[in-house]
Amino acid sequence: MENLFDNCKLCPRRCGADRTAGKTGFCRMPDVPVVNLIKLHYGEEPVISGRNGSGTVFFEGCSLGCVFCQNYGISRGPTGHGMHMDATALSDAYLKLQDEGANNINLVTPMHFAPVVADSVAKARFSGLVIPVAVNCSGYDLVPTLKLFDGLIDIYMPDMKYFSSKISSEYSNAPDYFSVCASAVDEMVRQTGDLVMGTDGLLKKGVIVRHLILPGALFDSKHIIDYLTSRYGNRIYISLMSQYTPMPSCTGKLKERPSRRSCESLADYLASKGQERAFVQEYESSGDEMIPDFRT
Repeated sequence: MENLFDNCKLCPRRCGADRTAGKTGFCRMPDVPVVNLIKLHYGEEPVISGRNGSGTVFFEGCSLGCVFCQNYGISRGPTGHGMHMDATALSDAYLKLQDEGANNINLVTPMHFAPVVADSVAKARFSGLVIPVAVNCSGYDLVPTLKLFDGLIDIYMPDMKYFSSKISSEYSNAPDYFSVCASAVDEMVRQTGDLVMGTDGLLKKGVIVRHLILPGALFDSKHIIDYLTSRYGNRIYISLMSQYTPMPSCTGKLKERPSRRSCESLADYLASKGQERAFVQEYESSGDEMIPDFRT
């Protein structure tokens, strides 16, 4: 089987690092997954967290690198406190979370470890994992990498952060963000199909696209709402998040929260599109409250 880490082009950066030889590229990570935290998490959308929580695995590193990232403590990785976990160790962790009552397995920022993570899900399924598995990612993902998960993943929870290439360049050094993300979401919807809800009110299969409202980017957010509602409508959930909280690395406009008026305006705009499958976060929500106690 081809080793996808020896000339790594798993993400749109396509940096070509030989991660098998200890070299690191944009994500700064080796070829063995590094996990910072494994826990039952209650801060996701209600159809994911439910009462029992989402069995969440937080991976270190990231292929996007937003300047405002709320998980910056681990996304800039490595922290030196992460656990190196191969496919078998990850599989065992998923099964343990299932035994603890998790509603699902929630893989946060796993894409730069995609070959090993896909293998771990297959192993867990073979060993008795029956709850849904979700991939929670930035949306800046290549279709060939996503295809490694075809048939293994029940739920995708990508961000769709930017429409404007000017904004995505400034905040994530990714001028191609929207075109890459749009193709990625198409592939995710192809893999999962339309939303499937359980009798317990939890999502069993489908896609939740998240959009974090950024300060000074009202019209960019409207473009994203227009795109998602016209292309997918109620085939997907749209999660409109107001939790933006300035991080230490933020400068300029990013040092302030978006206004309540902007957030309420966008919520009304989303409703005007006839989107019934939607979550709108309360303005009082804070990113600080959502950040787990990472090992940094």
